[in-house]
Amino acid sequence: MLKMHGILGRVIVVVALLMAVAAFLVRRSGGPKSVLPASVVVLLALIAQMVLGLNRSVAGHVVLGVILVSAVAVLSQRAMTTPLPPGTRSAPAHDETARTEPVA
Repeated sequence: MLKMHGILGRVIVVVALLMAVAAFLVRRSGGPKSVLPASVVVLLALIAQMVLGLNRSVAGHVVLGVILVSAVAVLSQRAMTTPLPPGTRSAPAHDETARTEPVA
């Protein structure tokens, strides 16, 4: 289980790196300014988390893990509720009241 924990931890660091690249692209296209620094901080904290785990510093690893989960939850909520910049297309909302007639 410890080996699997380590593999998943490394995968999460790679995902955070991709998130930071995406945040850079969002910022470059006129998106919110706060996304890029927050993504970089999460990436650095995850790298620190990995180092703590590799050094078997259980107390620091657990505390930082709880902080990271909380921070990512807040960032996810903000990402889902931040309006898109003007001129950006979004997927149309699914309308339950709209009914389409079958084509005969």
